[in-house]
Amino acid sequence: MVVSKLWVNSSDRDQYCAACGTSFLGNREREVFSFGSWGINVCFGRPGTFVMMKKNDTKIVLTNRRVYSSSIHSNSLRFEVPYITIIAMEVYNFRFNIGNWKVFWIRYQEPDKSKEVPLMSMLNTQNIDTAYNILQKALSNLPH
Repeated sequence: MVVSKLWVNSSDRDQYCAACGTSFLGNREREVFSFGSWGINVCFGRPGTFVMMKKNDTKIVLTNRRVYSSSIHSNSLRFEVPYITIIAMEVYNFRFNIGNWKVFWIRYQEPDKSKEVPLMSMLNTQNIDTAYNILQKALSNLPH
């Protein structure tokens, strides 16, 4: 899915997460969904044999404003992506090592360049789908 900068107006019911009812609007940042660390890999580039990857030590958090991840050991941020900076995202299957992985790939814009972050899971694929669906809905509710 390529995200357009021409945001779609939505009805009032579309301004809330279908999974938990949290508003995507408002002044205060609130957690909408989180998952990990077990079974979640975070890559710093498209998945592949020679791509740096953090395995089983990253918690993924979606709020009403951004998606970010933090190390479960040091609590340091791995990445932080405000929704308004997302350029494109997609979910796809990827054959890697011993099995099929579900990948949630996000491309976003930082002031100096665009970056990408793939989230991978072989065990918790439903969390990848849920995160993608929540993020799609949140992006459709962003102001113009």
